[in-house]
Amino acid sequence: MDNLDGFLELEADNEHSEIKVPVMQVELSVRVRYFLNGTGVGYCGLLINEVNGKGFRGSIEAVAAKAYVGRTIFVFLSELGDGKKLITVPALFEKQPTFNGSIDLSGLVIKTYYPDGFKKTPQDVYKEHLNALIGKKICNDKDGLSRDLLELPKKGIEILKAYR
Repeated sequence: MDNLDGFLELEADNEHSEIKVPVMQVELSVRVRYFLNGTGVGYCGLLINEVNGKGFRGSIEAVAAKAYVGRTIFVFLSELGDGKKLITVPALFEKQPTFNGSIDLSGLVIKTYYPDGFKKTPQDVYKEHLNALIGKKICNDKDGLSRDLLELPKKGIEILKAYR
């Protein structure tokens, strides 16, 4: 996975660079890399290494999802002037998702993009993120953005677990 021009890669320990992501009946094993630029935008690339299913249905879904092994999911993050975080993520659901209320999403402005089989390049997703930032004030706290970026996959897992 190449990084975007103007972005520097952040160092990440093993806890933040190798994670397992549960999605419905399937678990994705991903390698994560983190990048940050000087204008208040960061992103992570989650390279799908392995797909495993839970139970009969999960095994069938995992076989279908094996086509995604080797593809990268891109998630962009910026902190806005009002303290909220704009996150650009792939739309994983065909309808507007509902959550069980166990997680507070009020601090997030979520912009989704059509993942096109996770074939989108980081440039494509960055462009969508920048379009969502039009007219918004960006906070350029590099340390805060770095911390938030490293915790982004864990936050994403919490959100997926809260999905109904």
